Amino acid sequence: MTGAASDVVGVWLSTDGRMRVDLKADGTFDEARAGSARTFHGVWRSDGLRVHFRDPATGYEASGELRDGVLHADGVEFRKTAGISAGAATDAT
Repeated sequence: MTGAASDVVGVWLSTDGRMRVDLKADGTFDEARAGSARTFHGVWRSDGLRVHFRDPATGYEASGELRDGVLHADGVEFRKTAGISAGAATDAT
């Protein structure tokens, strides 16, 4: 994996702390939202600075863009984290 794809592999946390996306090097992802261990699981691919997500089980599809180290997807800003566990999305209500 080279270029932009390797830049997006990792765990991304929304700026409000309610969503977490784990983009794995094998091309799969897990998304968790507040109060849920796993909301979506599917495949992702990078096309330059664009990132495309698809969960075949639910039909969920989204696209995002990496700009200045921030992943913008579905109207949400995500920042790459270090050492965040799989259950890190928290209920901030």
